[in-house]
Order: sequence, then C-alpha cells, then structure tokens
Amino acid sequence: MKNHQKKTEQTLQIPLVIQQRCGFTDAETLAVMAADGVCVIHKGKMTALELIRVITALSELASDMTIHLAKACGLCNNCGDENPEAGTECGCGNNPAEWVANCSLCHDLLDESQSIHIPDYLLEEADIPEGAKLEAYTDGDSGEITVVEADIQQDINDVPPCILSMLAQSGICLAALDELIMQESIIYGK
Repeated sequence: MKNHQKKTEQTLQIPLVIQQRCGFTDAETLAVMAADGVCVIHKGKMTALELIRVITALSELASDMTIHLAKACGLCNNCGDENPEAGTECGCGNNPAEWVANCSLCHDLLDESQSIHIPDYLLEEADIPEGAKLEAYTDGDSGEITVVEADIQQDINDVPPCILSMLAQSGICLAALDELIMQESIIYGK
C-alpha cells in the first residue's frame, strides 16, 4: 500500500486484518474522502464490481444510520393521538407523511417563513456574524422587536433539505430531531 503523504503529516496505520478484509494489497494506492465527521478509505483504482461493492457498503451504512436516527427521534405523534398507528382519530390516517404535515410543531420547522431575515449591513452594525442564527423578542408595551444572535447556533435548518424531506416523509418527529440537534445529544455509539 503506497502512502502519498508529506513527511510532516501524520500517517494512519490500518491494521493488517482490516486491510485483508478490505482486499487492500501492499502495492495499491488508496484514496481518501474526508468530510465533516467522516473519513472513507478505499482503493484508488477499482473495477466496476469493486465500485459497486463500495456503493453497496456505503448504502447499507447510510441506511443503518438513518434507522438509528429515526429511532432516536421517534415517530411524530403531536396531532393529538397518543398512538398514531392505531387509527385515524387524529385525522392523519396511517400515512406517516401526514403525521408530520399535520403536526404544528414539525410543520413550523419546515416553514421557511418562520425564519428571521435581517439585511447584512444591519448584522454588520450589530457585530453579528453573517450566517449566524438569530432570535427575536418582542416588547408588548412598545411594540418593538429585538433581534439578537441566538445562543444555540445549530438546529434543524442545518440538515440538508433532501435528508429532512426523507425524514418527514417517513413520519419522523422533526421537533424531536431539532431538539436533539440543539442539545448536541449523543445518539450514536452510546
């Protein structure tokens, strides 16, 4: 296995048993794909079947992790029925996508009009970084609205739309997901 790293960089040693399981040989150059919170190491050159095996392994991993996330969030049941799968008392039927669509908490999280938008020049004047999450407070007596940088800078809006849509269509409680994100709860590897 060739290692194309500068001498000043750290090296990663892959145990022999893992190299054998992956089918890596000493003469191979490996490719590394890194993203936030993940690193994937694979053969630098692959046949079509080898590439299909990598796609299959990554798809299975993504599926398993999605199921894990879904279990941590639970199904949406805010439409008034304690057991939405039991019947149609809440008006949602047995369609999981309708559970989320009819849940005021989950629905509001998907509603872009709920977001606060302030012009960049005003954010700059207030020393609020561009892209920071904002909170608003009202003073009922004066009718003034105060906008400040939110204490919590991660929430459901950081979830890619395609993932959010898939979770909503599956009936996953988006309010619970938002709470897990904001609290930075460890839900995997406990």
